[in-house]
Amino acid sequence: MTEDFLKSRGIAYQHTNMRPELRTIVFVHGLSGSLSAWEGYEKLFGNTYNMVTYDLRGHGLSIRPSRSGYALDEHLEDLKALLEHLHISQCVLVSHSFGTLVAMEFARTYPHMLSHKILLAPIHGIQNFAWTRLFVRMGNMVASLIPRLHRDRRTNYSTISIPTPDFSIRRIYKDISNMGLRSYIYVFRAAFAKDYSRDWTELPMPVLIIHGTQDTFVELEHAISLVEKLSGEEFVAIDGANHNIVLNNRERLAVEIKNFVQ
Repeated sequence: MTEDFLKSRGIAYQHTNMRPELRTIVFVHGLSGSLSAWEGYEKLFGNTYNMVTYDLRGHGLSIRPSRSGYALDEHLEDLKALLEHLHISQCVLVSHSFGTLVAMEFARTYPHMLSHKILLAPIHGIQNFAWTRLFVRMGNMVASLIPRLHRDRRTNYSTISIPTPDFSIRRIYKDISNMGLRSYIYVFRAAFAKDYSRDWTELPMPVLIIHGTQDTFVELEHAISLVEKLSGEEFVAIDGANHNIVLNNRERLAVEIKNFVQ
């Protein structure tokens, strides 16, 4: 994977050798993660697809904007600018956790740029949880008081024991310390300050939803509810998998993605 930086948007990204005859898969990570969550997937896909991974704003080596710069619309424009920069007219979009919200809004806004959409552990239906509302209110009060303390770098997940549980203190500490607590709060606020449940609607492209049966952050029933709302979409429940399916279930995800796209 080649490392690069989109200066116009402040977005760090990596890509394989982009061959025009191959389909392109773009990967969007979740909250507090980075593009390093997708390391190893290029070997699983071999030379059958072009691959692009990137750090969402506020994550990894990408820009840390002011509070207003974390709005979901900014995330959409980052992705659009990246695709245009790489001359990708249409792609397969694979997203995880918070990234599924970015993907859903992007698909509603720019449907012509997607051929397939794959949602891994989507965060459908959790914006109205009492703990998320409380965290948003507290975050609004304290985020501006938190100093800019982070290292602008990515977590090396090869140092994390796999499988990693949903609430691994060691992994979460590494992720948030690399991201910065202030950026974490601002992105969390962008994800949960609004109820997006009405935005999860049927879309004019094939959709695959993959969820773990032991996900303790977004329980399986929320994914099933989304499948029922998006009638006709494909659904795979991975037995025993938790919310961290990107790290814990690489081989299974690669197989499901290949089968779906082909």
